Amino acid sequence: MAKHRINTFKPAKKTRPQVHPQTIELTIESLADDGRGVGRHQNKVVFVSGALPTEVVMAKITRVHKRFDEAELLELLETSADRNDPICEIYEQCGGCQLQHLQYAAQLKFKRSKLEKVLSANSASAVSVAEISADDRAYRHRARLAYSDGVLGFKARASHNIIALEQCPLLEDSLNTTLALSKTAIQGFLGDKARAEVSFTADRDGRVAILIRKDGYVDIKRCEELSASIVAPAFLHSVIGSKGPEWLGANSPLQYNTANSVALRYQAGDFTQVNARVNQQIVELCLKWLAPQAGELISDYFCGLGNFSLPLAKAGAEVMGFDAGEKMINSANQQALDYGLSASYFCADLFDDTAISIPANCRKVILDPPRAGAKALCEKIAAHKAVTHIVYVSCDPATLARDLAILRQAKFKIVEAAMADMFPHTYHVESAVLLQR
Repeated sequence: MAKHRINTFKPAKKTRPQVHPQTIELTIESLADDGRGVGRHQNKVVFVSGALPTEVVMAKITRVHKRFDEAELLELLETSADRNDPICEIYEQCGGCQLQHLQYAAQLKFKRSKLEKVLSANSASAVSVAEISADDRAYRHRARLAYSDGVLGFKARASHNIIALEQCPLLEDSLNTTLALSKTAIQGFLGDKARAEVSFTADRDGRVAILIRKDGYVDIKRCEELSASIVAPAFLHSVIGSKGPEWLGANSPLQYNTANSVALRYQAGDFTQVNARVNQQIVELCLKWLAPQAGELISDYFCGLGNFSLPLAKAGAEVMGFDAGEKMINSANQQALDYGLSASYFCADLFDDTAISIPANCRKVILDPPRAGAKALCEKIAAHKAVTHIVYVSCDPATLARDLAILRQAKFKIVEAAMADMFPHTYHVESAVLLQR
């Protein structure tokens, strides 16, 4: 193999050396946490996008680092039995999915193994892991698209470029229909030079709210014209400009089924779990684990709109919910009032240990933090001796591992766990863990 010259001059500014592409043959040994294939070349780890375990590939080195290299797949010399034809025409360009080339059953196995690795490092004995999944297509009830230079779509893989989107197999049918019917009107409204973000959110009844956030000013008259052109049951919810003003249209709330016959009301832009069917199964499992008793206090941290706490309150518990979003907290309080439930919600920065409150008579806790995890909260819970049961719902195995280690030091033991495939065809892993002290 011919050797390539590497620049050795010292530039004015400190940058990485410029490395000419190198083509190598690799045997892929495993999948990395982000779904890339892992091989070794000259005793150095190489990450290969699109490659699967057991495959022999020709790959081109694209980036060189001190401890590992990155490469792109050029040719399959030996193909895995788990390889799958992607279900989307723009999969190779779009940055939304990473695992469409892996059969769905193998995706579930991969994600389950990631959770099992975390649990085994934080448990003295084997933990049974349940598996929660639903359809691997048409599962997303909301989508956020980018707009630039007249193109509306998803951002490209490892790039800020935008891949034009006609339809997406992961979106619910109502979203794809709305996209097809409204795309031309939205492009005409934004023009060729605007930069914007366009969100589509569907509720359980098929209504679709469109929210546009754009650079610059908002022309109220043109917003009215756009609103009139949107075909029902879709509607233009709002248009927000970086320099103002804000146009507000129809704001009747959407509805989202959680569990225990509770429907959450929400507005476009509010956080809801993207996969309603998987979310419902997670909530039902957590209700079973916590076994709420009439009148007992359960605290819900990172409660959002009340995804877990309202079903817990309907089961008879007294619930206190905490989150940083004032708008969501107000909505959760109103919904608890409307349902006649014993649930109260409070604003709190749950990453600031001085702002975290654990009620004195609270024995059971549920927490559902973002990817940053809940280090400060877990440290607070660990020191609160009255807490005996924790359900930790996680969307990131790395921060889950860190936080479980904190709780293990406080004598909490992992009793049960579940891997929930909230995001099929991506490397993201949602999980729920029951701990007892």
